[in-house]
Amino acid sequence: MTLPENGLCEYRVTVGRDWLDYNEHMNVAYYLKAFDDAGEGLTLIIGMGADYTRRTNNSWVALESHITFQNEALLGDELRIESRVLDFDDKKMHIYQEMSRGDELLATHEQLGLHFDTAARRGSVFTPAVRASLEQLHGAQARLARPAAVGRSIGIKRNKPAA
Repeated sequence: MTLPENGLCEYRVTVGRDWLDYNEHMNVAYYLKAFDDAGEGLTLIIGMGADYTRRTNNSWVALESHITFQNEALLGDELRIESRVLDFDDKKMHIYQEMSRGDELLATHEQLGLHFDTAARRGSVFTPAVRASLEQLHGAQARLARPAAVGRSIGIKRNKPAA
């Protein structure tokens, strides 16, 4: 696969009936599924995927994941997910994704992934070819602003009591 010029890897999917919950909107689990499927597309672009795993006994696993929800996804919605690599080192990559319906942001996903040796069952160094693809993809994104949603934490904001 070819690396996208702007560094944003795009994936499209349509919300099906089986993705809905009793509120008639997309269930939380399917947001993660859609983000995961889009992440698989990103790994193919950088030279990883099922074939890579079969050939090298290397893959990737999630170490941490954070989803935010801004708007509902409904039956039949055409979703666009853009994925990018914010950072990486010898073994890890920090991925950020945005899910949209047209120009409307529906959700964001941030993930820390680990390059993983499936035989040894532990982290391993990216192969030189994958590392080169990561560098090229990350470089193409250099002119993009860092998304505001990156690094958010979870918690209830409390008003300070009046003095």
